Amino acid sequence: SRVDGVRLPAGWDKEIIVVDDGSHDGSREILKSLEHKFIVVYHEKNSGKGTAVQTGIRRATGNYMIIQDADLELDPRDMALLTEALERGDADVICGSRYVSGRTKECPVMLYAGVWCITKLVNTLYGLRLTDVCACYKLFPREVSDAFGPGRFEADMLFTPALARRGVSFAEVPISYHPRGPKEGKKIRYRDGVKAMALILRDWLTHR
Repeated sequence: SRVDGVRLPAGWDKEIIVVDDGSHDGSREILKSLEHKFIVVYHEKNSGKGTAVQTGIRRATGNYMIIQDADLELDPRDMALLTEALERGDADVICGSRYVSGRTKECPVMLYAGVWCITKLVNTLYGLRLTDVCACYKLFPREVSDAFGPGRFEADMLFTPALARRGVSFAEVPISYHPRGPKEGKKIRYRDGVKAMALILRDWLTHR
């Protein structure tokens, strides 16, 4: 409902596609009551974020796309900031950054350090000047949507490198961030950051 309530600039229409990736927590029952309002797609088994995003992309009909994780760590109202930057012609792809403003709430030091290291690696390998390659908010055109690969959260890590290889331009806008902790179901640990960096490096070596 928070995504549905977002107001975008004049001329933008919203199409909301919800992908249930084989959940067993009661989400499916809630989504069935919303099928009259949104496009809802169900995976019979959990296939990972990358595969879920691919499913959503295949059903999308718009010219631009943006991904919203269901945990709402990112505020959907910030989507308007991305569309405004695109309208200004700032870049081909507009990214949200959690670290260029004071709007991030109590970000754990280890998380910040992990994001910094991953971002530094991507910037070095691809000649970029981003501050946060790990935030899922990226407003991107349909023409490059096939760069989002299948799999689990590694698909998110490899999306920016895949776009960079295509020569697209990037711009960032500040977004707010309300991080969850382990008690709220956050599963990412420091070892996941190490795995992400190894994956990005291996991907870079593969495509050299």
